[in-house]
Amino acid sequence: MYRSRERIQDVALLFADMICFIASYFGGGYLWLVVFRNVSVANMKTELLDSFAIVLVIYMLVLLFSDIEKKFIDRNLYRDFWAGIEAGVAIVLITSVTIFLRHNNAEASRGAYFCIAAVNTALFFATHVVFKYYLLKVYRNNRATNQVFLVTTSDRVKDIIANIDHTKDWAHRLASIAIIDDNQVGKWYEGIPVVATYDNMFQYVKEQIVDEVFLNVPYDTGESLAKVANRFGDMGATVHVTIEILNKFDDYHKSFHMLGNIPVVTFSTQQYNWKMLILKRMMDIAGALAGLLITGVVTLFLAPPLLIESPGPLVFSQMRVGKNGRFFKIYKFRSMYRDAEARKKELESQNEMSGFMFKMKDDPRITKVGKFIRKTSIDELPQFFNVLKGDMSLVGTRPPTVEEFRQYEAHQKRRLSAKPGITGLWQVSGRNAISDFEEVVKLDVQYIDNWSIGLDIKILLKTIGVVFKKEGE
Repeated sequence: MYRSRERIQDVALLFADMICFIASYFGGGYLWLVVFRNVSVANMKTELLDSFAIVLVIYMLVLLFSDIEKKFIDRNLYRDFWAGIEAGVAIVLITSVTIFLRHNNAEASRGAYFCIAAVNTALFFATHVVFKYYLLKVYRNNRATNQVFLVTTSDRVKDIIANIDHTKDWAHRLASIAIIDDNQVGKWYEGIPVVATYDNMFQYVKEQIVDEVFLNVPYDTGESLAKVANRFGDMGATVHVTIEILNKFDDYHKSFHMLGNIPVVTFSTQQYNWKMLILKRMMDIAGALAGLLITGVVTLFLAPPLLIESPGPLVFSQMRVGKNGRFFKIYKFRSMYRDAEARKKELESQNEMSGFMFKMKDDPRITKVGKFIRKTSIDELPQFFNVLKGDMSLVGTRPPTVEEFRQYEAHQKRRLSAKPGITGLWQVSGRNAISDFEEVVKLDVQYIDNWSIGLDIKILLKTIGVVFKKEGE
């Protein structure tokens, strides 16, 4: 029920956004071309219709796979206005690319699209404010909204009402209360009446408008609670029951699922939007294909000097640990002499990292060519094949070696709850200055907890700067 209402909200928002776009596209276009530039209406239609379909489709995809509508119901007016600006900027970027690819550089087109974006920002903001007001102030208070009957105790009622109201749930309205440990019939809490005690609450539900019953009472085994829930369920009401243990997991994302035929509550330290994960994978595939083309060209120039200095394989492969402990082979251009792994134990005493990573400033195992390709991060290029395979992502956490992984403490494994990446927050946060492995863990967990497509793009842009400044390992 809850998810279906959320989907209705998302579909209604997308429909409203499309209406706003169409209205602003032709309204803004008319304003710029006809009013300001004195272009005929016929020529205006020709110019605007030429790119309308492609811009509309791309704009719709941007709205579907972006965070513009994130937390729509909870955000304030400032955030709604900022979302309108983001939508306007998206239109400018989309139309600019469209004009460039179609070799249409008319000043009229550029001006029209900026005008369209400005009109869309205003319409977007106004529509969202009105839509939200309707959901929370009009729809939420009419009889079509699911009427919720709260069954609780006198010591819980105030906190429950405060928390329910805080959620801004437009699809459900707390309409009445039953206090089972005290006769408070006739009393009101935040505008909600107490209408029943334990003795007559079933009679009330039988006679009045009650769509859902929310049971929030203390219990030990749940056996007596099950009888109460069944009686309400037999009357056709949807029954919600609190699970007391959930109160101890405030920092976790929680959701209800079926594991086979067993109902379970799922706890997770992070919960990502599936649309964003699809977009991330699409970015990975596109980036990997482009990266492999670059890798092929670089190989032609890199192979001769690397192999002359140090005969052996051009590409070095090593077993690494990926998401949640999965093993995979990582690929790099070989930057060390062939006996590097055997010599590592001799150099352990000179490790500059405190923890399970090995780093040494003047590592004698690295060849001259190897120092150059590490400094410029060229050695990482074959990892685009790992990204294409799905073992890695463009942006993620650093994949540890098997030896490092075996020494992890329990909390350190959390940095592996995301797919490893060619680059990441650690790499663009002054990795040469970090000597404590716990700092690496902290940065990786920070990335996992705050992940978004925008953060990935920001890290990718920073990585380009790091590479050009030659701040690699």
